[in-house]
Amino acid sequence: MSSVAPRGIYAIAHRAGNNLHALERALAAGVDAIECDLWHHHGRLALRHERKLPALPVLYDRWYVRWSWGVIGLRRLLREVDMRTDLFLDIKSATPRAADAVLELYHDNAALMPATRVSSGQWKLLDRLGRARTAMRMFYSVGDRDGVEALLRRATEPLPPAGTSIRHTLLSPELIARLHAAGLEVYAWTVNSPHRGRELRDWGVDGLIADNLDVLASGRPQR
Repeated sequence: MSSVAPRGIYAIAHRAGNNLHALERALAAGVDAIECDLWHHHGRLALRHERKLPALPVLYDRWYVRWSWGVIGLRRLLREVDMRTDLFLDIKSATPRAADAVLELYHDNAALMPATRVSSGQWKLLDRLGRARTAMRMFYSVGDRDGVEALLRRATEPLPPAGTSIRHTLLSPELIARLHAAGLEVYAWTVNSPHRGRELRDWGVDGLIADNLDVLASGRPQR
């Protein structure tokens, strides 16, 4: 298995916190952070990338369905991580209760919580979390060009985000420079080509989000 060392760019294992097998592979590779997809479901947070069919143990996405068996819970995730890496929490739900549940997780498990970044396309949830003034850092997710300009405006307001998790196809050296000038860290998603990972590193991104651990290794400078 390829290791993502040496250090140099923040390496985030996409969806690795959603099941035990992916988690162990990512931890063994030495990534900087484990991404966890969070849904607010029946009053608590659930770890999964996909949507869930009501009353059935079935998850679905645009191109597939699968059984939900084997999905791990948040507290087990924290025990398994055991401070060996950071957390990158991606909130998928739109309800404000999802933000409140993240705060509860943070306060109830303070002794188990590593350094944590929170991302979402639901910016109001991140605003809600930011106002709580915890040690968690907010990364506003951007998936289209309209979102880029809105993000730059948001960076000038009180309690600005720490950075952005942004679709990699939107990026250019010029845009990365603009985002950095606005005081934002830039994490590119989802990068599944080693060549693209090296290109984005050369352009100056701060982090890569990838399924393929070899992509994260390619984003690191060579010794």
